[in-house]
Amino acid sequence: MKTMKNFKTMMLLLMVTLFSSTLVAQETPEEMTTTYMVTLDCKSCVKKIENHFGPMRGIKKVKCSLENQTVQITYSTKRWDNEKIVAQFKKLELDAKPAVVTDAQQAKKSCCPGH
Repeated sequence: MKTMKNFKTMMLLLMVTLFSSTLVAQETPEEMTTTYMVTLDCKSCVKKIENHFGPMRGIKKVKCSLENQTVQITYSTKRWDNEKIVAQFKKLELDAKPAVVTDAQQAKKSCCPGH
């Protein structure tokens, strides 16, 4: 009888341990960088975006590319997510959507700027 009780206790302890480690594995990072596809016409558009997002709490970095028509934003996941950032672009009367980056693009590293 005592052996059965010990077995049940051990199984319960094992299940709790496995469940808690699964929860830890699913946590999101505290900071994330996302690239957004945005129609940028000129340097004025770039300044407008940088001036809008730059001073916001939780926005760590804003990098615009006229050439690629993209805006890369590094943000705190505690304050921001894609929906909130896209809503901020709408306030600027700009359409934005998160860009899909392929594994090949992610792996490709440039040897120097402009390539």
